[in-house]
Amino acid sequence: MSEYYHHLLSSMSGAGQISSPQDAPQQATSATSVGGGTGIAGSYQNLGYFTGFPEPIMVNSVPKASRSRRKSAHGVDHVKHRRTRSGCYTCRSRRVKCDETHPICDRCRKGKRECSYPTDSTTTQSSTSATKDASGTSQLNSPASSHDDREDFDDDNDHEFKLDTIIDEEEPNESTPSAQSKSRSSARRASAASKLHRIITSSGGRQGSETPSLEGTKASSPATSTGTASVTPAAYDLPELTGLGSSERPEWAHLPQDVRFYLGYFCEHLTNYHYGILTDAHDFFRTILPALALENEALLYALVGFAAYHCTLRNPRGKMHQFLQYYNKSVTILLGFLKRKEDHSPATLLTILQLATIEEYLGDWINLMGHQRAAYEVLTKLYTPQSIIATPTGRTILSWYNRYDVFVGLMGGFAAALPEDWFTSLVSYYQSMSLQDPANPVWKIEECSARLRLLSREVSLLVGKQSATPDQSYLDQHASISQRLGAWRDGWDPALSDPAYLVQDLGERTAERPDSIVDVLVPGSLYQGPLFPVTLLSCEWHTVVILHECQRADIPTQDDGTEELQARLSEQAFAICRIVESIELWPSSPRGSLILTQACLALAALFLPHDAKHQIWIRRKFALLEALGCIFPLGMRNMMAELFEDASCVRWWLPNNEAFSPVLRAVRAFADERNATAVSAQSESAPDVRHIFSKLHLSGLTRRGPSTTLAETHSPTTSEKRSKGKGKA
Repeated sequence: MSEYYHHLLSSMSGAGQISSPQDAPQQATSATSVGGGTGIAGSYQNLGYFTGFPEPIMVNSVPKASRSRRKSAHGVDHVKHRRTRSGCYTCRSRRVKCDETHPICDRCRKGKRECSYPTDSTTTQSSTSATKDASGTSQLNSPASSHDDREDFDDDNDHEFKLDTIIDEEEPNESTPSAQSKSRSSARRASAASKLHRIITSSGGRQGSETPSLEGTKASSPATSTGTASVTPAAYDLPELTGLGSSERPEWAHLPQDVRFYLGYFCEHLTNYHYGILTDAHDFFRTILPALALENEALLYALVGFAAYHCTLRNPRGKMHQFLQYYNKSVTILLGFLKRKEDHSPATLLTILQLATIEEYLGDWINLMGHQRAAYEVLTKLYTPQSIIATPTGRTILSWYNRYDVFVGLMGGFAAALPEDWFTSLVSYYQSMSLQDPANPVWKIEECSARLRLLSREVSLLVGKQSATPDQSYLDQHASISQRLGAWRDGWDPALSDPAYLVQDLGERTAERPDSIVDVLVPGSLYQGPLFPVTLLSCEWHTVVILHECQRADIPTQDDGTEELQARLSEQAFAICRIVESIELWPSSPRGSLILTQACLALAALFLPHDAKHQIWIRRKFALLEALGCIFPLGMRNMMAELFEDASCVRWWLPNNEAFSPVLRAVRAFADERNATAVSAQSESAPDVRHIFSKLHLSGLTRRGPSTTLAETHSPTTSEKRSKGKGKA
């Protein structure tokens, strides 16, 4: 694994936090523009600056001379700041030095942030104890070594320096349920692991000819709250386990109580839609993924952290540390595994993808792209385009990854990295399954989805090639893709548009929307039952069409076609809005399905009328999506503030902090401050459709904002880019 990813994980886990102002980089070098059309590799050349490292750091060792330079500078004694385990979770996650004042540290007190510390036993456990525990509860395949878990070192000794990590969670007090669970025999754990191996084998080994079930279409309203506000033992500060008994599984018996709870929450409340995946034919997310997590501790805590994040948002008394402790532990364990340079496994790749999903929810595109690149390295080492489609796990991994590969490229303005044959292998597989089992709509949906993803990749390649003066080759490719996008929609199998599955009645809530900007009473936007994924597939298609049509702003025409193009883009945008409104109103929409529309809706907002009615409608939808956990990054909020000509959007979407709950404020503040050191780099590198926004300004497809915008105030690089654009115009 490349050193950049070690640096990234070290920073995320707290190992690389800036301990003093002197240690901070003076100025981040200008990042290579992601929109340069060179792929993703160039975006990471200066990743050390993004994560708090002033220069590249060798993961395994550094020369002794380097250690000498750390001791003094120009004859002045340097004050050493030791890394400790006892800093608060908030400071460690923000990558800053904590003064460890109890009960609230000075930084959290001044910033009015939530401040929580590990339990006392966490800071007093010896590294020997940590090693002993790791032998029983760390990755079953690769237990962590005590050498990797040391948090301090002596500058005067002769040992080579290793990049140390801050362990965020250690053994609780022996009286806690967690410690009692961990003290159970390793033989029982091995027995459970053996049983899980059989479950994985049986789940992952189903033949393609077997008829799969279409999970995720069970009737459940995304607005229905199933979490509780009650709290169990203070050591965990968890909601009660009410209603989750059916999700408890015998193979979880050896796990701590808190881990069992969140695994149950994951299986009960989270679906494939929370991962941006349309179907889950083999019940991967409810059975195979949790089973794999029991054999890999890094994956287990990444999964538990994701569940804790969603549970925290739904708990009125939720606290950030309920999520952070598991997230940090997953990152720390993964870093230790990578430092030992052991062979990768599908579980390693799934851990990286799960962490990338968490970053997507937090709106942290810098870390997401770091995980994406690492996933690419592992993916191409473990699989070939042919071998990856042989199992349900492989196919899910490929769909999970290529969504990020294409999505990040499209939104950031650069080409996808994965070669074409990885995409065509999925198309061929689902095409063959459709022929073998023509009565099953799942295969038809997956085939259409794989074909659209292949077309989306071609759009991203074209975006990466764009220049100020497109040549004939560019024009020909653009016209060809336009034709194939239309043919994709017109060429659907009739079974995928069966009117018998159209939702005719969205329920009583429809009458409560007099201010809606779309007519959802006319059927045609929403399908139910096994065809519900078709609804989301249509939404994705409208989004890809918009992204592709935006490139027409670069194409010179004989006459002024701006109005015609604007009308087409507006039509696609309203189609997206109609789908989003229908999903929100329909009581039987599957859990997580609305979350999948976030990027679609953000793009559609650029092409809606700018009057007050349309603005408040879109802002309410943005507020709802953030309440569901999809945090809009600061760059996107700045851009929307410019579009709406309302600076208050940067803080919150609705007036008077409507629906801005305390826990959501804490999550939003955490997401913003966590990336404060990377704001300038993020404005250039993060995919936030700014390349589209600039193109619309220059082409006249949308009106300009005020002369001095909030985006310019918060992001100098955006102001510079806009000035250059005006000069060219």
